[in-house]
Amino acid sequence: MDSMTCCSHCIDAESLFSRRIARWELRSYRKSGPRRTTQLLLTAIRSLEIEGKTFLDIGSGIGAIPHELLACGASNGVVVEASPAYLEASQAEAGRRGDRDRLTYYHNDFVDLAGQIPLVDIVTLDRVICCYPDVERLVTSSVTKAKYVYGVVYPRERWLTRVGIALGNAFLRLRGGTFRTYLHPSSVVDAIVQGHGFRRYSYNRTLLWQVVTYVREQPAV
Repeated sequence: MDSMTCCSHCIDAESLFSRRIARWELRSYRKSGPRRTTQLLLTAIRSLEIEGKTFLDIGSGIGAIPHELLACGASNGVVVEASPAYLEASQAEAGRRGDRDRLTYYHNDFVDLAGQIPLVDIVTLDRVICCYPDVERLVTSSVTKAKYVYGVVYPRERWLTRVGIALGNAFLRLRGGTFRTYLHPSSVVDAIVQGHGFRRYSYNRTLLWQVVTYVREQPAV
């Protein structure tokens, strides 16, 4: 695992997403599987040909997406995560499943280390866009790593979401940290992804979240 200095936003994420939270999420995953939005993203990806494919999961958390993709035929993957506690939980689960040698882990802000990451077939960002201040840099840096599939889960532009994010950020300000959440325009995300040669393949939504996958007609070499 490569360990580098994160931006202040990511450093605060390290304290916010603690070992206690990581342990709780891992127990929940082992008991009930991926949360609903993650499952919607995985279902869309599984409907494509992923046998033997490689992947990159950015902001991976406890690693639900990597664990599930490996279980259904993907060959190996790259995991990028800013929280050491989440990385530790993901590695523990990969070891338990016998998949540790099929995953490469990075601890850092993905945008800062994007130049070190190889091209892969599938790129996923599950509830990550809303955690990053510069949506254009994040989406551009990540979509250029995808040869075949690009999948994202991020908030819908609704008044309910705006209220929730505002309240959440008010709490984060009170605790004195720099971490914030963001409601980035869907039109910006969509334009960047499609501008890099992808078309929308599937779209699902819940009360607060949208789950979007894109594919290339001709996978990049």
